Amino acid sequence: MKKLITMTVLLSIGTLCILEANENNQKKIDFGQKIFRKKLQKKCGYTAGHWAQQHTKVEWKTIQKKGDFKEELLTMCPRAKEVMKDKWVEPLYLFAKEYAKDTGLRPRC
Repeated sequence: MKKLITMTVLLSIGTLCILEANENNQKKIDFGQKIFRKKLQKKCGYTAGHWAQQHTKVEWKTIQKKGDFKEELLTMCPRAKEVMKDKWVEPLYLFAKEYAKDTGLRPRC
């Protein structure tokens, strides 16, 4: 009985940790969309959703692992160089990966 209670508690804690991590990621994804919409959309000439769908999820992951995410963004949108900040890389990456062309998801407006 004691083992059952212990296992239940551990599973509950693990589930809560996963939910909290997902919530943090969702906040970063939303922040990435907000950054693109407010700072980059006019410079790039297309929406955040259109930008994110330029690559598949695996392609975005590969670009990020190589450390070329910022360079790829600036290649896709050269005028973004005027306003782009390094601290925006992670939320923009998470947004792009979440709404990549093979996910079937469209960002909300």
